[in-house]
Amino acid sequence: MIDLRSMRLGPGDVRHERPRVAVAPLTIAGQEYTVTPAELEPRLDLQAASGGLYLKLAFSAHVEGPCFRCLEPAGIDLDVRSSEYHSTDPNESDPELRCDYIEGDQLDVERWVRDALVFALPDKILDRPDCPGLCPRCGVRLGLDVAHDCGEPELDTRWAKLGDLL
Repeated sequence: MIDLRSMRLGPGDVRHERPRVAVAPLTIAGQEYTVTPAELEPRLDLQAASGGLYLKLAFSAHVEGPCFRCLEPAGIDLDVRSSEYHSTDPNESDPELRCDYIEGDQLDVERWVRDALVFALPDKILDRPDCPGLCPRCGVRLGLDVAHDCGEPELDTRWAKLGDLL
């Protein structure tokens, strides 16, 4: 947590901070993904304006865990950039002009870092871009280097009536 009141930022003032933030492993689809380094030092820029506060967050991290398709070890390097605006006008009722990470005069950097990291992740973390995954019938890891023949694919009986139309 960063106490924004203690910074005493006036309109036009800019403050650069490097807080230390511990990042716990992420659990995605029941699988655990570790973040390295486990303690990040994001670059945090705070700029005061006449009616609010601009916040920018930047850091790099490496995320490792099982491939979404074949469960082999996979990793991805991320450069995360995030920005927020927080209106300091007490009469402002638009929630879009309020930063979710500011409560009173406290900025929850840890929660912001975690959310920004999760939003920066791709849809699927793969061990390689062309990963074919596992055989849906026998569970063998498919690939160019693996000879695989577990028989003819079984037809799904739910589609049998469509076969009559052909």
